[in-house]
Amino acid sequence: MGLGLRFVLTGAKRVVDSRAMYAQVVVTDDCNLTCSYCDEYAPGAPKIPIAELKRRVDKLDELGVQVFDFLGGEPLMHPDIAELIRHVKSKRGGTNLATIITNAFLLSEKGIRDLNDAGLDFMQVSVDAVAPVPGTYKTLKSVMPRLRLLAKEAKFKVEIQTVLNDDTYAQYDEFRSQLADLPFAFGVSIMHGPGGQIAIRGQKFIDLLAKYGIFEGVNFYPDHLKEMLAGDFSRPCKCLAGFKFLYVSARGNVQWCAQQREYAFPLDRMTPRELRANDRHKPCESGCSLGCVRMVSHTLGEPLKTMGASLSLALKMQR
Repeated sequence: MGLGLRFVLTGAKRVVDSRAMYAQVVVTDDCNLTCSYCDEYAPGAPKIPIAELKRRVDKLDELGVQVFDFLGGEPLMHPDIAELIRHVKSKRGGTNLATIITNAFLLSEKGIRDLNDAGLDFMQVSVDAVAPVPGTYKTLKSVMPRLRLLAKEAKFKVEIQTVLNDDTYAQYDEFRSQLADLPFAFGVSIMHGPGGQIAIRGQKFIDLLAKYGIFEGVNFYPDHLKEMLAGDFSRPCKCLAGFKFLYVSARGNVQWCAQQREYAFPLDRMTPRELRANDRHKPCESGCSLGCVRMVSHTLGEPLKTMGASLSLALKMQR
């Protein structure tokens, strides 16, 4: 696993230096599904050549990135995804972290073993409900055989991630019950609308998250999240996207995140000076519910407040 002492010490440096920490890298915009709440795919889009993806990894490593999060579209549609993971783990003596976000539909025994051999650290599997609900195909009815295959074969950590909205809320208790015998962690993403702004409200969501004890795991911003779910967006925050958190589009541009696309700077021209220029408040901060951006911004922007959650996550990843 990448979360050793060297990883932690380098991560501590990222609190004060001018280098990046975390990168989401799109390997293809193509996807095998067409979920209505998602706008991060283009069916039939080309796969980025592996040589180009390796160059992007090299540049991100040069900029200081320790955590590489590969996504799409659907990243398992890329035929060389295991080779790309292996390339990441060749950096920094393998003390970095390589993850994949997938819908799991394309998982196979061979594919899992290839990812094991490549050194994948973590896989986030997006599953929203027990049975089909409006807007999503990602249900236990569809992927349970693949989840059991993961439980049997995977040497990397697996987290089941659910997009929380009115439809998935209604099935969540049963959802957790059906997965109780599998050795996976759980997380939630909060339904967002255009621009990444939170799209759900209500005490029932607060109660559900409290019931399962996953506020700490909901991307390090429990107090903000509770307030936003109650309709209060007054608490200030500072987004570190474009500085500590980088989103690299299929075109090779750094964006603030998947939802904010007006900023697009070529990765191959990115410098520490340009990173520092993004160390500023963004107009989209109020009401933002993008978990990965929030996680990095809170962890590195408020290290003393989030130290407990950071250590808890590190310990879980080491087990």
